[in-house]
Amino acid sequence: MSASLAELLRGFAGARVVIVGGRGGVGAAVAAQACDLGARVVAASRQGAADWTAPGRGHAVHAWLDLADSASIRAFTQRVAEKYGAVDILVTAAGVTRSVALADLPHLDDGLIDEVFLANAMGPLRLARDLAPLLRAGTDPVFVNVSSVAARTGLGSNIAYGAAKAAMDTAMISLAKALAPAVRTVSVAPSALDTPFAQGRGPEFIARTIAATPLGRLANVTEVANAVLAAARLLTATTGATIYVDGGRHL
Repeated sequence: MSASLAELLRGFAGARVVIVGGRGGVGAAVAAQACDLGARVVAASRQGAADWTAPGRGHAVHAWLDLADSASIRAFTQRVAEKYGAVDILVTAAGVTRSVALADLPHLDDGLIDEVFLANAMGPLRLARDLAPLLRAGTDPVFVNVSSVAARTGLGSNIAYGAAKAAMDTAMISLAKALAPAVRTVSVAPSALDTPFAQGRGPEFIARTIAATPLGRLANVTEVANAVLAAARLLTATTGATIYVDGGRHL
């Protein structure tokens, strides 16, 4: 067994892991890997159950959480406190967006801007604020947010999406300082992934993205999940940083 695998097994065995967006591509991949390593996982989303029991080691439960609703965040935090008492690893992988060309400003309507900022910045920040006491009580606690290379390049599904991800990246830096030395924070930033959403943007989009990516391909959800797990339990001296999983798209 390699030293890194042994470290992952030690770090995740019995760990209390909360994954927001746990039914989406990246979130589901993180949940599956964490369970395989023996963690106790709460995968939270708007498709989750209103009533859930604390998961056993190596298992996940699906809990209800609406990041756009502060009351839902407070209720979820209370349930996690009752079931766990603390959180060791928090992963926010939820996201909402819609394709709007950068120059198509008339279609960047108020509703879309509000929805995108709520899901990608305001909700994760509110959740981190409310869960902070549980993270401080955790074992080697860390908060990992799935960001996007759009926060750096300004190129993404729409202007609001890149701006919201950039706002959360800045919040992660601030949280790294505010929660230190007890809690680490790490952002993991993929580019367009090899998923149905990216494929749905058409072959021309895929071709342009690959052409602008030094490695000449799209990353996949497993590679992003690998980075999340590494940030959580292998990169123990890393905080307030962004890890790009984008084939070099940010360069």
